[in-house]
Amino acid sequence: MAIGCDFQRVLTMKTNKIMNTLLSIRTNIIYSRDKKDSAKFNKHHELIFLTDKPKYIQTNGGEIVQERAVEEMRFIVSERVFGVMLEQLNKIKDADESELV
Repeated sequence: MAIGCDFQRVLTMKTNKIMNTLLSIRTNIIYSRDKKDSAKFNKHHELIFLTDKPKYIQTNGGEIVQERAVEEMRFIVSERVFGVMLEQLNKIKDADESELV
């Protein structure tokens, strides 16, 4: 099962060329067996963050040209950790600038 959210239409502000932009967040649901002989399965989320990044190519004439490429970062979290991660993201979202480290 794959679920995702694309940010290309949502993001309207211009970003610094050094910063990568979050393009999309996707997830796959993964089940793992609790114990080797157990019938119980635990749910996990494979989170996939797609970002744009600079990519440099060299033309046949020797000129260096910057293009854009997409890079992915994947990691797996348990159902419990996924909830904790959402709580932390909401705290960060609602934080005052003076509270940020």
